[in-house]
Amino acid sequence: MTKQINYSLPCISVTYKNGTYKATHKRNNEKTYRKNKPTDFELSEFMNARTVAEDLINSWDLVSNDGWELIGSGHDADKWYFIATTKQFSKEL
Repeated sequence: MTKQINYSLPCISVTYKNGTYKATHKRNNEKTYRKNKPTDFELSEFMNARTVAEDLINSWDLVSNDGWELIGSGHDADKWYFIATTKQFSKEL
């Protein structure tokens, strides 16, 4: 049996331009969270994108008692996408 999620989880998009990875989460019409990070040439493209997405969730002020973590990822030709959830909710999945 699959658990049904009754709310939307935050989605982070990551773009690459001019040697910099940029993570973005548009919370609503008034608030957008962003984090930039230069390319680490020791890491793969995926790990560079994941690292800046993790930096973003570790810096935003969204309420969570035990922090956030990334639980899913995907990409298209232009961006990487990551889904974040609270660590407590992740344990319940």
